[in-house]
Amino acid sequence: MATQETPWADLPFNLIPTPGRGEAVNKLPVPVWIAREMTCAHNGILRGLNSIYQQSIYVTKPEDVKDLLKYTEFWCGWIREHHDAEEEFYFPEVERLTGVKGLMEANVAQHHAFMPGLEAFTKFAVETSVEEYDGMKLRAIVDSFGETLTKHLTDEIETLLELKAYDGAVMKKVYEEFDLKLRAGDKSVLFPMVLGTCDAGYEGGCVWPGLPGPVMSLVHYWFERKYKGVWRFSPCSTWGEKRPLAFTEKTR
Repeated sequence: MATQETPWADLPFNLIPTPGRGEAVNKLPVPVWIAREMTCAHNGILRGLNSIYQQSIYVTKPEDVKDLLKYTEFWCGWIREHHDAEEEFYFPEVERLTGVKGLMEANVAQHHAFMPGLEAFTKFAVETSVEEYDGMKLRAIVDSFGETLTKHLTDEIETLLELKAYDGAVMKKVYEEFDLKLRAGDKSVLFPMVLGTCDAGYEGGCVWPGLPGPVMSLVHYWFERKYKGVWRFSPCSTWGEKRPLAFTEKTR
């Protein structure tokens, strides 16, 4: 268990408070439930980025650098997939159902604002050789877009909470369809990444993404093995247990 004295994945980019925390999930109003689900995803994104940032200057061995770069590449792929699905399906559907054109426009604009930084980060992860690796350069790239990304991830939750004026059942159906699109296809990399950034105990509990038992078995007994070294950089186990970061000043 990480302690307050040990750097962990809740900094430097602040996590988002959970909507409806302390209340029974099955009794939450639909907009709050949707915002809660999205918050779990967004906080996972932030924990992953914080984990990379925190550990980046403490990796020195070639095999560790290689695994961190691969972890970074996987993280970038997750963000791209998540936001592409929002722009291509979820946001247009929300605007269609509410009848409010441009309702999600500010969120799309925020996507475009951090995209150059994400592109640079992806390029660094994919093209940097072990010999060229510099943790401070990695941090500088993250610093160029991290606050913009954090603001977007936080602001989007407020936008979702404002959907309370619309048909809850319809809004929930659209969100669930969006979620199914994100789960479709080969997720042998995404599921270990997502589960490894979910702190199930955060603010009373975040059991997310709620994968079926057979899929969880695949993650724990097959998917994790393929990139075993990479998942050392995750801030949580794939059971949702918060754990100390593998590379810190103390472990150097």
